[in-house]
Amino acid sequence: MLTLEVRRRPGTGAEMHRITGPSATVGASSGNEVVVRARGVYGRHLRLLEKDGAYHLDLFRGITAVQVNGREFVSGAIAPGDRITIGEATITVVEAATAMRPTPVGELPAGDTAAPAPSSAVPAMPVTEVEYRGLRLSAYRLCRQARAAEDLAMDLTDFLDREFPPSEWAVGEFSASTGFRPLASTFRENPALPPQMVQDIRSGERFARSESVTGVLTLVVEPPFEDTGCVGILVRESPRLAARAILFIEELAHLAGLAFSGLVREEDASGPRHTQELPVVAPPAVAESSPAEIVLRSTDDLKKIVETVEREVIDRAMRRVEGNQSRGAQILNISRGSLIAKLKDFAIPDYRYMRRERGRRG
Repeated sequence: MLTLEVRRRPGTGAEMHRITGPSATVGASSGNEVVVRARGVYGRHLRLLEKDGAYHLDLFRGITAVQVNGREFVSGAIAPGDRITIGEATITVVEAATAMRPTPVGELPAGDTAAPAPSSAVPAMPVTEVEYRGLRLSAYRLCRQARAAEDLAMDLTDFLDREFPPSEWAVGEFSASTGFRPLASTFRENPALPPQMVQDIRSGERFARSESVTGVLTLVVEPPFEDTGCVGILVRESPRLAARAILFIEELAHLAGLAFSGLVREEDASGPRHTQELPVVAPPAVAESSPAEIVLRSTDDLKKIVETVEREVIDRAMRRVEGNQSRGAQILNISRGSLIAKLKDFAIPDYRYMRRERGRRG
């Protein structure tokens, strides 16, 4: 039995994973026996397998070296006490008790794929409109519940990887200066975008597709807010996705763009823009179905869906900053004038009363 202690990043709580089989894969995708959602962790990153009375670590093809006990490591035996560093994540080997028998060559995973569980089966891709309505509802809930941009990117990547197998996915940011920067990915290798695809997006296109010997690479982006960057969803289609699936990805990019505008990036949290911590405001009790969830169930009118979600995002941001319009505009990445107009159009309450009440209590 192999016991691992997993920390997504320094200072966070530990998760314990116990592996009883002869092999296990580690990565950000939900298809792994050990799921590690952290920066620098690919969809399938490494595998651990029992061989000749010990556990060995091997990297999947195309993955650069990890660190074991502070040194670069590509392949070899591991033992209790070893600390495996993958990006921001740290995996500590707590116990490595094998069956103490040589493993026949025929039982070892071959090539670039680890042996799947006997009962595993690739789920069918969504086809009917009812299925896509359910996907929209699930995606909206992920966007609504997210507390950080990185967490939302990981949740969306895992969601897409689960619903549209066996394609590879990445969710991140696209800007004119840096191109596409993934925040979460299930790609086995870091994909290099063809120059023409990057140029198409920079010229204002929302959708770019490139075909090569490795498959069809598709990038869907949410147009930038005031030229500050936009959300991108990258997929290597395997097999090629249906037109209905691409339309859903475009809708998801629009929803994710609205959600990202109200979330703080981890790298921004320590910057000068956030030196003053915002007061923590307990969210109000919500009904089982929010207005946006009702709209998502009842219609496919994208304009109506976006307006409903946009109102909830702005309402959440203004409640969080207790009605401070300048701070709200900064979080939402829009001008203060645009925010004031939207507050009026959506009839969003003036949350400045929360500051007054807090002042009276103090």
